[in-house]
Amino acid sequence: KLLTALGQSKNPNHKRLTQLALATGMRRSELLSMKWSDLDLDNKLVHLCRKDCAATGIQTSQRIVPLSAQSIELLKNYPKTTNKVIDLSIGAARHGFSRARTIAGLPNLRFHDLRHIAISTMWADGMNALEISAASGHKDLRMLMRYSHYQLGHGGG
Repeated sequence: KLLTALGQSKNPNHKRLTQLALATGMRRSELLSMKWSDLDLDNKLVHLCRKDCAATGIQTSQRIVPLSAQSIELLKNYPKTTNKVIDLSIGAARHGFSRARTIAGLPNLRFHDLRHIAISTMWADGMNALEISAASGHKDLRMLMRYSHYQLGHGGG
């Protein structure tokens, strides 16, 4: 329902953002800052550079994220009309998602919930904790487990 509602948006980047969130488990800010030059589709990787505000000033953190076959397929089909993969501002992304969730009848769904869904899907698909933490950026297994709603013992890692 949500993807259908997003597909009705005038700007196709709203649906693309949600599709990539579900395929990668990446944060909205990571997806919105991702540039085509950050992608290495041949090696199925994306290089993310994130700026964090800290008491000492701006710090950057970097990580290399493995891309799933689904995310590669999505990215190959997206047009390269700008240097950004998803050409939306944070405000436009929030507004578009909010509008679509209302249309879809999902008023309590938050964009961040897509991260939970993606990580749970990774467990269900048989990925192990190290693979999922590389994809999601979780440095702590306890935090990763908070994001996973897939129950171990039901086919997961």
